[in-house]
Amino acid sequence: MKLTNLVANSIKRYFRLGSDEMVESDEATRDIREIKWHLEAIDCSMELLTKANKDNILAEIMSFFGKSKRKAEVFLAVNEKRTVDDITELLQMKESNVSRELTSLKNEGLIELWKLTSEGHRIYRKRKVDRILGISRILKQEFGINDM
Repeated sequence: MKLTNLVANSIKRYFRLGSDEMVESDEATRDIREIKWHLEAIDCSMELLTKANKDNILAEIMSFFGKSKRKAEVFLAVNEKRTVDDITELLQMKESNVSRELTSLKNEGLIELWKLTSEGHRIYRKRKVDRILGISRILKQEFGINDM
C-alpha cells in the first residue's frame, strides 16, 4: 500500500465513530506503526545520501555562511529550547537581525520551526543534516565560537 494511501486511511479510521471503534483503533495503530517504519527507512536513506555527498553539501553550506559570524552564532544558538527573544538576549543582537538570520537559515533548510509556546513565541531546531555532517562543530572551529 502506498504511504499516502496508508496515511489517508489511518486518518479516516481515526475520525470514524461507531460500534466498531475498537477494531478501527487496532487497524489505525497498525497503520501508524507502518507509517513510522516507512519514515525511519526514508530517514536512513536520506542520511546515507547525505553522507555520500558530504563534501559537496558541506561546501554549499559553508558558502551559504560565508564570512558571516552573526549567521553562524544564530545557527549555533538554536537548540529546541530557546525562543527568538532568548536568542536575541543571548547574542545581544537586535530582534530584527536575529529574525532575519533565522528566516535565512530556515529558507536554506538548516533549521525548522519546532513549536510555538503558549505565548506565541517561536522555537526553532536544527535539521538532521547538522548532526549528520557536524555543521555546528565545523562552524565553531571556523568562526572561533565557544559553546552556547
